[in-house]
Amino acid sequence: MPTKRSVLIVLLLLLAACSPRAVESETLDAPAPDAISDSSDGNARCEVPAQVFVAEDIRMYCAMPGDVQAFLTRESACQHFAGEEAYDEDRARELAYAIHESCDDRARLFNQLLQRHTDNCLVHTELMLLGTRNELVLDVDSRALPNPCPRGM
Repeated sequence: MPTKRSVLIVLLLLLAACSPRAVESETLDAPAPDAISDSSDGNARCEVPAQVFVAEDIRMYCAMPGDVQAFLTRESACQHFAGEEAYDEDRARELAYAIHESCDDRARLFNQLLQRHTDNCLVHTELMLLGTRNELVLDVDSRALPNPCPRGM
């Protein structure tokens, strides 16, 4: 009986260690070189907004500059509202307004961020992954940008 209990405890601990929030807290302990801190001491923990709910977005949020964080929050809201169903006319109006607020100009903003951060390998890579995942289309100028990452990365 004690063996079964200890096996159960070990399995529960492993499950807790693999959760996205546990991974997030581990990555927050080692600050990224390009991370933006919202306090002057540099050791403050980054708070991920509740609107950012996809594990990949949570993972990358704190390592991104402020403008990319704002876009990530807006893009998460867009994905959330676009996936909701309107069950009556009032909800349809609410969703239409929310989608208008969070989804309009998303491709343009995405391309502006790519062009603004052309020299940052980490930001470029994460934005490209986000664009692929959320089907954001590259414009002609963004396609012509050189890859800032060293060969082999």
